Amino acid sequence: MTLRQLLVLAACLVALPACAAVQEQRSAVRQIDDTNTSIAIKSAMLRAEGFDLSGVDVEVTEGVAFLGGTAPREIDKAYAECLAWSGPAVRSVANHIEVGEGRGFRRGASDVWITQRLRTRLAGDRSVRSVNFNIETHQGVVYLLGFARDADERERAARHAALVNGVERVVVLVRTGGEAPDLPPRGELRAEQCDAVARGEPAPG
Repeated sequence: MTLRQLLVLAACLVALPACAAVQEQRSAVRQIDDTNTSIAIKSAMLRAEGFDLSGVDVEVTEGVAFLGGTAPREIDKAYAECLAWSGPAVRSVANHIEVGEGRGFRRGASDVWITQRLRTRLAGDRSVRSVNFNIETHQGVVYLLGFARDADERERAARHAALVNGVERVVVLVRTGGEAPDLPPRGELRAEQCDAVARGEPAPG
């Protein structure tokens, strides 16, 4: 048995009911890969010299690296994306970093409330498997990540988000059944973006 298989088995033994619910659409291996990738990207950001990435949030779900939070300069935002592409198992990067000052306490508390309220709505809808969704809220914008069994479930989750008080916009980054999670050539993208950042140019899309 490989180390990865042992980790999956250990995760299932610790939380068997949740694991059984998730494995139907999101495998435990996929979740471990996402967690390890998120840690690797955050570690790379902490080691970055000459860039201020302390305000950047990173969340990897289903191979999608979501970047939120704030950065003081455009070049910091671009370099954060460059580092995200270097993460193992990353198939796409959604760079939603705001350039400028960080959010205040009141705005941050509102975002937390929106996230909690939406989690409650999804958990209460039997047509939505809430454990397969991840929610990130920044400046009143809700980002939905994860896996939906079909397009109808994805739309249903998005409608729930739109109905929460205080939500200004909903961005859906959810993969559905039948969509292949093929990985892009990460190394080429990373090299291309890092070269552009080093020259002070905008990172290619």
